[in-house]
Amino acid sequence: MSKPFLREMIERQVESRAKQNFLTFNELGFTYGEMDAYTNKVANLLLHLGVQPNDRIAVFLPNSQHFIFCWFATIKLNVTMVPVNIQLKGEALRYILGHAEPKALITNTALLSEIQALPGVLPLDCKLILMGASESDQEIQAENGADELFSYEKLLAQADTVRPPDVPIQEDDTALIMYTSGTTGYPKGVMVGRRAQSNHPIFYHPELIQTAPHETAYTFLPLFHLTSQGVTMGSFIGGGQMALDTEFRVMGFWDRIRRANAVVFPYLGAVLSMLYARPPQPEDINNPVRIALGGAAPKAIWADFERRFGLSLIETYGQTETYSIYVKHPPNQTRIGAAGKAQARFEIKIANDEGEALPAGQVGEITIKPAEPGLMMSGYYKQPELNAKVFKDGWYYTGDAGELDADGYLFFRGRKKDYIRRRGENISAVEVENIVGMHPAILEVVAIGVPSDLGEEEVMLCVVLKPEAQLTAPELHKFCREKLPAFMVPRYIKFLPELPHTPTQRVRKFMLAEQGTGGAWDRKARKAKDEDKSL
Repeated sequence: MSKPFLREMIERQVESRAKQNFLTFNELGFTYGEMDAYTNKVANLLLHLGVQPNDRIAVFLPNSQHFIFCWFATIKLNVTMVPVNIQLKGEALRYILGHAEPKALITNTALLSEIQALPGVLPLDCKLILMGASESDQEIQAENGADELFSYEKLLAQADTVRPPDVPIQEDDTALIMYTSGTTGYPKGVMVGRRAQSNHPIFYHPELIQTAPHETAYTFLPLFHLTSQGVTMGSFIGGGQMALDTEFRVMGFWDRIRRANAVVFPYLGAVLSMLYARPPQPEDINNPVRIALGGAAPKAIWADFERRFGLSLIETYGQTETYSIYVKHPPNQTRIGAAGKAQARFEIKIANDEGEALPAGQVGEITIKPAEPGLMMSGYYKQPELNAKVFKDGWYYTGDAGELDADGYLFFRGRKKDYIRRRGENISAVEVENIVGMHPAILEVVAIGVPSDLGEEEVMLCVVLKPEAQLTAPELHKFCREKLPAFMVPRYIKFLPELPHTPTQRVRKFMLAEQGTGGAWDRKARKAKDEDKSL
């Protein structure tokens, strides 16, 4: 018997839990039944504007209940949602909207200026649906390319709460086009089919969220990101509740967790570092959280973070492209520093440049083979040449570097392109970062390659110190000499007040590389200066 599509799973939960609270946002609460009614309203307003099944709808909104209403409405109507990163602007935003060619764009007045700054960016037949629209906003439609501007609130007030027409769904219909965050260039549009979208919460809830009915999960990650979508839909399908926040704020984080009575939240490595860097408090352990799930937990603080806050970290490895295929640790078999092991629904192979499997302990490209269709992306939108490159003989080539140990645990070693080539040696930036990040004064550190006057590259560290911490470049360089192989020891060290992040807290290394070595401490220059003094 085939598995139900997500639309059917949502309807079953609404039928059985109509009066139970599901979502809390900005002190507002919404039951399963209210969520369904608002979702139907949005679906019907889209129908009224002529949106048809398999059309593409761009959602350019911050975290809110309305983002979820729009998302669920696309599921009911079988239209393709294109969630757009709200921090994008200029050419990056122009690229995505031009590439996706949406039939409708839903945004708000706070983000409208980014659209206005891009004349002609929208297709002529695109409907611009604006939250908080005023009469003066009606004048902008001729400038941005849309044929007409519509008030979201007015349309919502006029729309019916009855369920929209039961349009047919095929498992290969595209549910989502999710553009990657683009830390190294223009984003790629990851296409997710209906079957893959439906499988995602089926695995995500029992394997990662693990909430009982009525228990609450908390997320601050943006809803245009895969992890927050997993937390949201996994909670819904599992019969739980969700507390939604707009962003990560280290100050008051645990107070918000306690108010929500949340038993689980998602993390990124930088988030754990910032929480851990706060001065310990007696009440740290007095929080309701059992589980924090995510990736890139710093090895140096992993065990102590769990002890201090009284929770378990569930480390995973996955990509937007792999969707419901992710690596995790077996129950009670956590191996600190590893990302986990493959689940039964897929295989992992570490491949060399010829695609041949490498033995345990050797670093190569992480490749993944699903056991059945509908577990991961169907490909990149409008990029057949790239699809042919990343899919070979049933294997998906991730572009990530890693290794497997003798027991099948995966160790992530960074992007394959995130290797620094220095004097014939391939240096894993992640390995350097993990070791240097163990220094007690460091809050966050990244290693990047910068041009060398000898050819290839030199290693530069970009470092953010913990509040009140003091550390000089020579002191850190001495630490590196003691902890790293000689060929990994950085030439340059640059202290910064903060690192440039994507909304999902990935560091935009290309921006640091573009800034170059200006303002950095230079080991070679220091050595030459010392030699001059000795003459």
